[in-house]
Amino acid sequence: MFDPVKRADMLRPLMLKNGKFLISRIAGTGEEVKEDEDRIAYSTYFKFKWYIDLPEQLSLSPAELWSPNLLGLVDNPLSSSLRDIKKLEFQNPPFSAAFRMKGKHGDPKDYNRAFTIQLSGCNYNCNYCFVPPETNACNPNFSKYFSVKEIVDYFLKAREDFNEPINVVRVTGGENMIVPEFVIELYNELEKIDGTYLWIDTNLSATKHMENVENELKDVLKRRNVGVTGCFKGTCKEDFSLITGAQQSFFDDQFKAAKLFLDWKTDLYVYLPALVYGNSVEQKIDGFVNMLQALNKNLPLRVEMLIIHEYPAAKRNMELKSKEKRPIPLTDQRKVFDSWYNKILPKYYSKEMLSKFCCEVPL
Repeated sequence: MFDPVKRADMLRPLMLKNGKFLISRIAGTGEEVKEDEDRIAYSTYFKFKWYIDLPEQLSLSPAELWSPNLLGLVDNPLSSSLRDIKKLEFQNPPFSAAFRMKGKHGDPKDYNRAFTIQLSGCNYNCNYCFVPPETNACNPNFSKYFSVKEIVDYFLKAREDFNEPINVVRVTGGENMIVPEFVIELYNELEKIDGTYLWIDTNLSATKHMENVENELKDVLKRRNVGVTGCFKGTCKEDFSLITGAQQSFFDDQFKAAKLFLDWKTDLYVYLPALVYGNSVEQKIDGFVNMLQALNKNLPLRVEMLIIHEYPAAKRNMELKSKEKRPIPLTDQRKVFDSWYNKILPKYYSKEMLSKFCCEVPL
């Protein structure tokens, strides 16, 4: 098992060079495959993601979309398909963007299509990752350096080329906070464009580099048109290490990073892959909820659990990591969802709190 902090230090000079940032190539990697109508490349290096894509949801009015009836799991989740287990697969970023920009009068469909920028370089080696390993490794054959201005020009061209609204720019990876200067520079460019919302993914591992630009980064992260999602890799240190390949001792660093975001008044959300090893699913989830509550009593209500699909790259990663004795758990993901939404959260929160969208939950 490796040290992700040292790995980040090695990757940083490759991810940022001469004022330009290393962006992953999408074309030819399998990520442009339009399997679920939600992944398609706009160009060689940039792609879109749709979050609300069911016809019956796209036809709803804004008021209907904000109904708590869309939250949680379907009835009888353990007998449903994994793909259909959640009533609304993703709340974020469309709901969080609409709420932050316009309150519950905002239409999530206006923030449904995200122009996605994928930085190359990750200090984890997750066994379920949706990104091909070569794309995450700063490989010059699968990446290219861009200035922030060049990237924003692509975004503006995409806005011209499509009829539906494109108001979200999503920064993913790789791990963005290894080069937090990218977030700062990108926001400064997007600030000139009215109505734009910036969504930032992070694996909560790079506080060292965040703190190096604390003043500028903190100023960006507290803005109303910025949201951050921190992806926790597992509910305990043992599972964290199996998932990421990192040493168990770095499990706690995720909570330190989340606390830093909260201290900086960031609009923070949490992703949690539905991957739990062994038979103690409820016990592990209960312990994880308590760890989040130690940071903020309402933070578990801002968790969006992720379904792990076997996308082409994910399937490759699963096969590779299985050979390294790090297979994804055999535990049925539906059981993890059921434990989180139907058994553990109701122990700690009222029906009123459970009926709120993540973005409505105060921190």
